[in-house]
Amino acid sequence: MLITKAQLEAFTGRVFTESDEWSDLVDIFIGSAQAEIVNYLGFNPETDEDLQDYELLQIKNVCLEIAALIAMESDCNLGVNSSSETGGISRSFLNVVDFSRYLAKLSSYVRKRGF
Repeated sequence: MLITKAQLEAFTGRVFTESDEWSDLVDIFIGSAQAEIVNYLGFNPETDEDLQDYELLQIKNVCLEIAALIAMESDCNLGVNSSSETGGISRSFLNVVDFSRYLAKLSSYVRKRGF
């Protein structure tokens, strides 16, 4: 995996304990984020020996961002029009989760596929 559970925890500020119902889902969040990146780039950055360290760090950062979005979506914080909470606080959220603005940061690494 491009990133670890501990890295995602540090990035999101949320600790996924073994008793947390999300604990089993974290690997799925990370794997899904990585799959989005591999699909976008056209290669697996984990196995590419031509990448420089700083390039891999940038790819890992995007993986953290996307995995965090996937985690937020599963916690009902994305895809909701609005939410009212106690104390009269209301929040509005994204209706559509679109990773393109995150993936665009990696556009210079995209490999052309010979289809």
